[in-house]
This record gives sequence, structure tokens and C-alpha cells, in this order.
Amino acid sequence: MKAVEIKDLTFAYGQEDVLKDCQLQVETGEMTLILGGNGSGKSTLLKLMLGELKAQKGEIHLLGKKIQDYRSFKEIGYVPQINIVNKIAFPITCLELVALNLYEDFGPIKIPRKSHYAKAEQLLEEMGMADYKKYPVNELSGGLQQRAMICRAMINQPKLLILDEPTAGVDKVNKEKFFRTIAHLNQDLGITVIMVTHELKEVESCLEISHRYSIEEGRLVQC
Repeated sequence: MKAVEIKDLTFAYGQEDVLKDCQLQVETGEMTLILGGNGSGKSTLLKLMLGELKAQKGEIHLLGKKIQDYRSFKEIGYVPQINIVNKIAFPITCLELVALNLYEDFGPIKIPRKSHYAKAEQLLEEMGMADYKKYPVNELSGGLQQRAMICRAMINQPKLLILDEPTAGVDKVNKEKFFRTIAHLNQDLGITVIMVTHELKEVESCLEISHRYSIEEGRLVQC
């Protein structure tokens, strides 16, 4: 079973095609990069893969299932761009942020229990974030914010991790720490990773890349 399979994917905003007949296959356990300039369609592709947008043509399969058949995305972890993280206006702590991603297990009251917080605390410790569990996420540095978002994505033990420009605006030292974390998840735990990035040299110096694709004139081209 392929982790990701995209066939003949086309998407347009109005009359303007953003993606045209895109093809993509990602095997389980691979590390795949998607490159492209601003406005090339990278974020649109991820929104289609996460079910936030609906394609005009083509098919998307994640972990062997059509995207339109997904009701739960627990098997798929997502780490957004840091500027999206910065839009968290209320003072939620790292512990609360991670625990809240267990919402499907909360029951009818829809609030986390002690067991959810305990699971989140254990993960934060495993990921080297225990010292920041009570810190508000929007007060952390960019590197720590992204590590907190990795913990949030990992709390449901996903099989596929999707990263959207995860180190944009993060300093060099924290980028290297972040990439080491991703390498551990991919190489040691076997999690399939798809990363949208423009920082090719820095990524390649830290990670073992299976495949590289770029979006050129709306089409996915293997580099």
C-alpha cells in the first residue's frame, strides 16, 4: 500500500488553473520534498491532500483510502507554517495544545481528561519539550513553536506527516534541531514524511531524501 497516490489532479481558482494533471506516488516510510516558488501551488496541493479543498479532476489516496472517504484524520499529522501558529490569539500552553488534538477521544463532554494530559505530557518529555509544557505557545521562539506543533501532530501516532514550510522564519540552530527531530520520526519510527520547503540545501544536509518534486507551471515534476 502506497502512503500517498495522486492521479491526474487538477485544481483551479475560478478560471485560473493552479494545478494541472499532477501525479505523485509516495511509498511508505519515504521522505519526499515538494519545492516551488511563492504562488506555485504548494499550499493548494497540501489543502487538497488534507481535504480542505476539492479537486475539479483527479484522485487523491492517502494510506490506501480516497480523501473524500476520510472522516478522521488521526493517521495523518499536519504541521503548518509558523505564521499560522502565530495567529493563536489566546494563551494556550504547550500541554493544552498537544492534549486538545486528542479531541476525538474526549467523549460526549468534549473536554480533555487527566489521561489525555498525561499522554501529552509524556510525549512532550520524549520530544525534549517537557521544560516548556506550561509556557503559552505564542510566547515561544519560532523553533520551539514548531517543535510544539510536531508534538501536537504526533499525539495520535500518525503514519503520515505533512509539513508546510515548517522552518520558515526559524533560526539556524533551531532549524537543525527541528530537522533532527524529523529524521528521527522518519528513519527510526518509519513515519512517511511529505515536506513543502524552499530551503533545499539546509534540508538535504540534515535529512535523507527519497524523492524531490517541484511544481512548475502547475505540474509536479520529479527533480
